[in-house]
Amino acid sequence: MANTTIPIELSSTPGIVDNSNATAITIDSSENVGIGVSPPSSATLFDYLFVNGIGVAGLGTEGGLYNNAYYDGSAYKRINTGYASRIYMASNSSLLYDQASTSSAGTDVTFSTALKIDSSGNVLVGTTNGIHYSTSTTTGTTLFGNGSTTHTTNGAVTAILNRISSNGEIIQLRKDGTIIGNIGTTGGVIMIGSGNNNLGFFADRVQPLDSSGAGNDNAIDLGYPSARFDDIYATNGTIQTSDRNEKQDIESLSDAETRVAVAAKGLLRKFRWQSAVEEKGDEARIHFGIIAQDLQDAFTAEGLDAGDYAMFISSTWWETQTEVAAVEAVEATEDTEAVEAVEAYTRIDTYHTAEEAPEGATEITRLGVRYSELLAFIIAAI
Repeated sequence: MANTTIPIELSSTPGIVDNSNATAITIDSSENVGIGVSPPSSATLFDYLFVNGIGVAGLGTEGGLYNNAYYDGSAYKRINTGYASRIYMASNSSLLYDQASTSSAGTDVTFSTALKIDSSGNVLVGTTNGIHYSTSTTTGTTLFGNGSTTHTTNGAVTAILNRISSNGEIIQLRKDGTIIGNIGTTGGVIMIGSGNNNLGFFADRVQPLDSSGAGNDNAIDLGYPSARFDDIYATNGTIQTSDRNEKQDIESLSDAETRVAVAAKGLLRKFRWQSAVEEKGDEARIHFGIIAQDLQDAFTAEGLDAGDYAMFISSTWWETQTEVAAVEAVEATEDTEAVEAVEAYTRIDTYHTAEEAPEGATEITRLGVRYSELLAFIIAAI
């Protein structure tokens, strides 16, 4: 069957006239349709529609839409000079948008996927690999159907979040719709926290801030009795406020307090931490200090309550233990995330008050000492 041409001319008024001398529509022997252009003679695999010399669509077994490209039976060819692209459904039910860079007409086109929506509803930009972790070498962005997002780059900034003009939140963190914290900026300073409990990261210091970005003095602790820091490395020691203008009830030690201080001097001991022995065995090192229970008994022996003195600390909380089953590793597929193997473990949940602790929770009390005050106490009796 020879190519069929239909001379159709658009009228300046609504309607179509058929007295044009130029070819407006061509239907070739393979039933490809060209509007304003003849279909490429070698476009044999799919049925195509070409409009205005650009070649906008190829409708066939791939169900795709092609711009400026056609398939000649062995390779994709470019119709005109310029970019080519296609949108099609892959055999694995993924929808892909592919692009090809500028080249001359008639040359082979090599598409690369710019965007993919896989069968699990994940959106992938710049990659066809929907699994992005810190060890991945595949760059790109993935918007997972479960709400998580990953961005992987190679030597470039991973994310840029830019707030313009005013200070305030840049990232808002929520749990079940309730705000639990945020990351923002105030006066060019990074501020991380919740409510009036925030940390401001200045060029030369880290400082507590309130919700307005002003200094939040004497309000935030570092660590918790059941979640302690280990070693603290610093060039200089801790500076503790000792201004007379901020103190009252300034007195010398009473006779009973002096006797406790003398007794405390004799209670200093050397010891090794049980946790260090468990980890290092005989290599665990020796420490010096006082046993908090001995200090408490020394106060009690003189009719005093150790809890009235800031050198003595008693902290109580509640814990529950939950056995968490092991998780087997699952390899990633094109449409699903990998699952890393996790050994079985015991999860410990902590509660600050008896009211919030569930039934069966274990009450734990840990005693402590402020050594700066204890040593000053002992020295006062020497």
